[in-house]
Amino acid sequence: VRIITGAAPVRILGGEAGAASAVEFAYTGEGTEGGTAGELFSLPADQVFKAIGQRLEQAPGGLRLDGTKIAVTGPGRTSLEMVWAGGDCATGGNDLTVTAVAQGRDAAEDIDRVLAGKGARLAAE
Repeated sequence: VRIITGAAPVRILGGEAGAASAVEFAYTGEGTEGGTAGELFSLPADQVFKAIGQRLEQAPGGLRLDGTKIAVTGPGRTSLEMVWAGGDCATGGNDLTVTAVAQGRDAAEDIDRVLAGKGARLAAE
């Protein structure tokens, strides 16, 4: 994995049938490694994930926090019944898109079990 700093995504380039084929970036000039501000380059891609990074500013009553994040257990269960959380706003993981996707998958599987009557509806302890 190569990490490129000082660059921001500009657009997703499409290939056959509208699928992603590359992402175009522009150097920002901040910590740029080999490009000048505004210079464009592209990297091939067949999948693109959007990571927006959010912070919880206010929590509803009864929602347990761990510092500035929502406290969750196992598949993302919160202290509120029938409420799950994952990604940047939840404890665990390391603020990576791939972690948030995995947490979403785990929560979806748990939600499916609960809605199918195969799991407890109880909130996390």
